[in-house]
Amino acid sequence: MRIGLIADVHADLPGLYCALALFERLGVDRVICAGDVVEKGPHGDAVVRALRTASIPTVRGNHDHDAIGNQAWLRENADLDHPALRGYLLKDETLEYLRGLPHPLRFEWEGVSVLLAHGTPWSEFIYLFPTSRRELFERVAREAGSDVVVLGHTHLPLRARVNSTWIVNPGSVCGAYSSGSRTCGVLTLPACEFEVFDLRSGRPVSRVPFVR
Repeated sequence: MRIGLIADVHADLPGLYCALALFERLGVDRVICAGDVVEKGPHGDAVVRALRTASIPTVRGNHDHDAIGNQAWLRENADLDHPALRGYLLKDETLEYLRGLPHPLRFEWEGVSVLLAHGTPWSEFIYLFPTSRRELFERVAREAGSDVVVLGHTHLPLRARVNSTWIVNPGSVCGAYSSGSRTCGVLTLPACEFEVFDLRSGRPVSRVPFVR
């Protein structure tokens, strides 16, 4: 079974469409999203609509959390007709979707347990970088209690092995509106094989940090 992994779309609709088209070519069976679907880019409503239409399970990222308060502030204090806000004001149904996002989510496919989170299993705000302390990797694996942990947040692809747990990050879909890797990932189960793909070329990324 092949699982398509995306994270940190950041309202980049062309990037999301590119990832979904690549997954279709690769023949993935399911797609899951590790959060941060809005903010930074101008296509928040359209990205959420696409995720809902495709029934893609998604967890709450820090920007999804913050967007609710940020949008309330804009509606109260900003000139809503200003051209600079075009595309950045989110519809009520988008905000309702963001409020309902869970964190984390758990799955089991092919006898393999998978936990999907944004930053860490316990927080959408904490970063797990390839250079993070070993203790943080061990806590992620311990608190996840799963065979595979899928994270986002850093915009950096990652593959790590902590005892019997795999920790993977597909990097960020975004890149046009903020700094990001413009990548997605494919997790093959039950072998727990993980590949990262460049969205610009559609080819596998040859160098993904491996922590163990």
